[in-house]
Amino acid sequence: MKYLLGVMNSASARDFLRANRRSNIHLYPDDWKKLPIPDVSSDQQQPIVNLVEQILTLKQANATTDLTALETKLDAAVGALYGQTHPTS
Repeated sequence: MKYLLGVMNSASARDFLRANRRSNIHLYPDDWKKLPIPDVSSDQQQPIVNLVEQILTLKQANATTDLTALETKLDAAVGALYGQTHPTS
């Protein structure tokens, strides 16, 4: 589940949804269903799971914590699964 959470909250997912959603105002469940989730091994999922766990732990401890560095790492890790070699933001 944390792997999916990481993919769904990545810049790659955001960019895909911006390009493929039906409305500029609303985001529908069917829009999310079109998001391709990389089918990778547990070993390849683990770095993303670790980043998500770090982000969740830090947010629980302090909701105002700056997570920019971890989010950038998450975006890069997910982007690599989609074959992206540069940041999508």
